Amino acid sequence: MIRARYISTTPFSHRREQATTKLAATYPCPTPYAAKVALIVGAIRAGLDPAEFTKYVRTLDLRPHPWGEGVVNTHLVKHWEPPRADTVGELTPGYLSSTVVFREFVYFDGGVDLYFPDAALEVLQPALPCVNCFGKQGSFFALLEVAQADPPENGVLLQGSDMKGNATWDKVSNFTGNAAKPREDKAFRVAMHMAGGGANHLHLIFNS
Repeated sequence: MIRARYISTTPFSHRREQATTKLAATYPCPTPYAAKVALIVGAIRAGLDPAEFTKYVRTLDLRPHPWGEGVVNTHLVKHWEPPRADTVGELTPGYLSSTVVFREFVYFDGGVDLYFPDAALEVLQPALPCVNCFGKQGSFFALLEVAQADPPENGVLLQGSDMKGNATWDKVSNFTGNAAKPREDKAFRVAMHMAGGGANHLHLIFNS
């Protein structure tokens, strides 16, 4: 397979899709769905057609995996968000309310790898350097290298999401205001072990 290696420049946080609370834990790396969205955004920056690119990546065997080491830390973060539906009529348009939320962030001494089949390199190559973010809660990355590599074996099984086989750019895009994203449950593995921890942090070492 081909490995696109991204080095982290800021902490990463991606709340689990199944979460219904702001106290949700983070994944140690992007889900396949989040990685594919990042590639689509990269394709737009590279001048590619997002509709055609989405058709290609939606069924792609894409395997995200962290590399190096990471420390998961808990934080209370001041967060601005749109008002709830029951208060929309009482507030001015564009109003954002301030709230404090619990978040987990991964501080990488390393980053995230994306593994994909050799045959996909020609299509993905223009988008790879244009990917600089996974998720929306602070997670900036830079492409370090693209090379042949085998993904790690075994590991901890996580429940995340991937794109449905019929996903389209119109449904994936956040710009349309569509909240029902074309996701389906997907189990993926992260090969890692715990090197230490405490009351509010966890030190992880990733196999790669």
